[in-house]
Amino acid sequence: MEMIEMSRHNLTTRIRELQRAEILTKKLRKLPTGFYDSVKKVMSEIAEDASKALENRDLEGYLHFKEEMNALEKGFRWFFQVRWEKIALYSMYDLNQEDLAVLSSYEKAAVLEFKSVYDRFYSQFTGGDQ
Repeated sequence: MEMIEMSRHNLTTRIRELQRAEILTKKLRKLPTGFYDSVKKVMSEIAEDASKALENRDLEGYLHFKEEMNALEKGFRWFFQVRWEKIALYSMYDLNQEDLAVLSSYEKAAVLEFKSVYDRFYSQFTGGDQ
């Protein structure tokens, strides 16, 4: 999928689109390259702008940036919960390359860690390897 450079203005809309797409399918969908990094970058920019507004005693500007951050965080949390619910579910099964190919590097690390924890607990109950 294409590399994305999301602006602050279209990020919330893009997150909603991705979340809807995740809801409509059982399988995980491939995210645009750099998605999580873009979200992190935009959140950092908004926080920086809010700090600057506060330093300049611009209460109206500060409140605007806080509202912008709250809207972005709310949308991202909504998307994140839907996506990571699927990731947690995937981690309980044997994963193939097709499943792993749609995950970001952050998600791959998490799903492999979740899988390891799941397998370890499962082994405690069965007395052996899964």
